Amino acid sequence: MPTELALSAYRPRPGGSEELLQLFAEELAVLRRRGHVTDRRVPVVRTDDGDYLVVLEWSSDRAVGAAHADPEVLAVWERKARLAEYVSPRELAGSDVPFARWTVVDDL
Repeated sequence: MPTELALSAYRPRPGGSEELLQLFAEELAVLRRRGHVTDRRVPVVRTDDGDYLVVLEWSSDRAVGAAHADPEVLAVWERKARLAEYVSPRELAGSDVPFARWTVVDDL
């Protein structure tokens, strides 16, 4: 069964960077426990500007929709929205080159 990778980019709100990093780990634990994502390692990278990119693998073609209907996941995402602005990966500093490079700050 084919799976999909998701690239999610975030711009932390002032003072929210460290709490956001902790929330990424909590979010992933919830997504895994609820069966929405695979056990593939999830790199979390930080740009020179302090933005983050998280790369995860959905467990199936229905996992995205199921996660968006899951109250436990939605509660985590609500908290995340208070800590960060969702941005397009193309907005990340350094994404304008063919081989973008960022610092890995966690591997969940």
